[in-house]
Amino acid sequence: MEHLLLNIRQRRNEPEMRLQTVLTVIILFVCPFVSMAQGNPFVKHMYTADPSARVWADGRLYVYASHDIAPPRGCDLMDEYHVFSTDDMVNWTDHGEILRASQVPWGKPLRNDAKFMWAPDCVYKDGTYYFYFPHPSEDPWGRNWKIGVATSKKPASDFTVIGFIPDIDPLIDPNVFIDDDGQAYFYHGGGGVCKGGKLKSNMMEIDGEMKTMEGLEDFHEATWVHKRNGIYYLSYSDNHDEGNDKEGVKGDNRMRYAISDNPLGPWKYQGIYMDPTDSYTNHGSIVEYKGQWYAFYHNSELSRKNGETNDWLRSVCVDKLYYNPDGTIQKVVQTDDKLRAGTAKTNITPANLQNRTVHDSLYARSLILETQGVRIAFLTFDLGGYTSPALLAKLKKDYNLNELYFCPSHTHSGSVDRNTIDEKLTSIIDEASKNMFEANISGGHRPTPQLTFNRLIPRDDGHAREAWYADPEGHFRYLNKERLSFGPVDASVGVIRIDDNKGKPRAVIMNFACHPDALVELRGVVSSDFVGSANKYVEAAFDNKVNCLYIQGGAGNQCALFKTPTDGSAPENFYDMVERMGKLLGIEAVALAKDLFPNPNDRTNIKLMTDSLDLKNRFDDDVARIHFSTILINDKYAIATFPGEPFIKFQLDWKHEMGSYAVPFFFGYTWNGGKWPTYVPDVRSAALGGYGADWGPVRAPEGGEAVMTRHLNNYYVIKNLMRTQQGPGDHRLDDGSVIWKPDWMD
Repeated sequence: MEHLLLNIRQRRNEPEMRLQTVLTVIILFVCPFVSMAQGNPFVKHMYTADPSARVWADGRLYVYASHDIAPPRGCDLMDEYHVFSTDDMVNWTDHGEILRASQVPWGKPLRNDAKFMWAPDCVYKDGTYYFYFPHPSEDPWGRNWKIGVATSKKPASDFTVIGFIPDIDPLIDPNVFIDDDGQAYFYHGGGGVCKGGKLKSNMMEIDGEMKTMEGLEDFHEATWVHKRNGIYYLSYSDNHDEGNDKEGVKGDNRMRYAISDNPLGPWKYQGIYMDPTDSYTNHGSIVEYKGQWYAFYHNSELSRKNGETNDWLRSVCVDKLYYNPDGTIQKVVQTDDKLRAGTAKTNITPANLQNRTVHDSLYARSLILETQGVRIAFLTFDLGGYTSPALLAKLKKDYNLNELYFCPSHTHSGSVDRNTIDEKLTSIIDEASKNMFEANISGGHRPTPQLTFNRLIPRDDGHAREAWYADPEGHFRYLNKERLSFGPVDASVGVIRIDDNKGKPRAVIMNFACHPDALVELRGVVSSDFVGSANKYVEAAFDNKVNCLYIQGGAGNQCALFKTPTDGSAPENFYDMVERMGKLLGIEAVALAKDLFPNPNDRTNIKLMTDSLDLKNRFDDDVARIHFSTILINDKYAIATFPGEPFIKFQLDWKHEMGSYAVPFFFGYTWNGGKWPTYVPDVRSAALGGYGADWGPVRAPEGGEAVMTRHLNNYYVIKNLMRTQQGPGDHRLDDGSVIWKPDWMD
């Protein structure tokens, strides 16, 4: 499969050690997490339905599925059960056909050569795999269902029909659950009736009587029983019909569930765990694999993509399933290959300012992006900095986020009320998650007038000093009042635009590298500095129908040329200055944003690798374990996140490395766990020195380069280009014939 699904945890066996000097060591503890996506349905070469998912002792997850044959005749042309398996929820193997109707001894030829190999199940007991399937024995087929049993010593081949379960009602959808004590239970149902009972040790006779499962609400079919934390769960498909709906719910069958402390009930109804798919039917199974629970089901999306658009040409799908602390099931988010987004905004200016005055309000904004089972979110806010491991963990869990990024603008005139900020940030994640829309993405860069300068300025002795250090001879003046364009800088703005499916922009990420610290001179003023002005300009340009999320770049050594007013030190001069700076940045961001359009040929995906390194302080023994992510969206937009205050060289290097292969973005000041590392200089800046380079809260040289090397490596891992074995070494002629290859290739 060219796309990957779900989370894979990769560990390297040994920590790497990089010597910076005899005295300074940076230890790299690598623990990357990869989230990628393959897209639903996960079987695309044939039509499949009614997935029964099981995990066997070989460590693989197997799916036993029915087969819809095209062109369909309703549901009376289903044959040839197939088995699929995986060991990573990424790559699936089709083990081929294991049984067909012609192999069923009682499956007499029915009218119109109909075949009814409907929803199956499979269990393992005492060295044997038991495969259960329905098939009628004669016409009228609806009154003559039998549940057949086939056995094998292998999980995906060599099944032989040994008979059917006698003396049970003519119902469908067999399901077998084996409890912790080894007792097997058999369930089947249909037409509003669900029955269950104990199986004898031969696994094909009922021990006692079948009993009706009581307490189920609106049962239709598709019984599935599983157990978690001592609780029995019975899930099933209901009778919902869009044509007769009184609840305003689009689609047909929903998936419901009930719980009990006994495998045969009585059951206590709990609710709906899956909304309708685009198919007339649904049939699900629930299983745990490698510590994660999954819901399997089917839809008709593949038939629509193939141009056949038929409810009876279905395809199996899978998505993560989550439980609440009380054991109830959260509603499953059905994923496909569409990008979805949600965004929200809230005012976070604290009520208690402690004698400070507000020049402009502080805001927080959110953006959630999800596709094919990968869901990430960004929180931007007008604060100097804010990290909260507890809030991060809670939001990731509550909103099923693979990663969540805190992105402070780093305004030096912010004010945070920690008693309410968590509530505010939670509210905009919640609002965004409840208002997700089908989205498209585009992005790029645009040159700006040089609005920044490098505040660490080399002096006559070769070392750098800060812009606020004036030479006694007046060579450099305090805070660069003459607005000289010292470098290096990145005189460009990056924009990522999120549109809805009607082409209307809904969110804009503005990525720029500059300290918003001009208004700190006014002390008692609360302001978002030039960032607030830029955000306001962008949002107004789109009739205030977009949220503009400002995300810092490598601003650790970047200051605004508009840092000191040239027309006096009165507050209004400071305000005019930062508003002018924000407007100039906003003008370029808007011009770019309005020129961007999504490419309809893009393959929608989010590929993500989160990594961690330990960065040592430069002059003491403090070590910060930092987390950072390499994000690739649509195989085109390559984002490198970096917590703390990284220097501009890392942004320039990332754009240089990625520029030929992707549209690169460098998200500095972006935290998703671990410690906030403060300043992270590049090696040259560390040698020249200055605040954030060789004094102040600063990390040791080579730490930042190590992070960027890891980003580059992870990008190629995500792209599946980083081989884990030797590459090909043969010599070939123009016609493709091999004329030499090394001995090791034999």
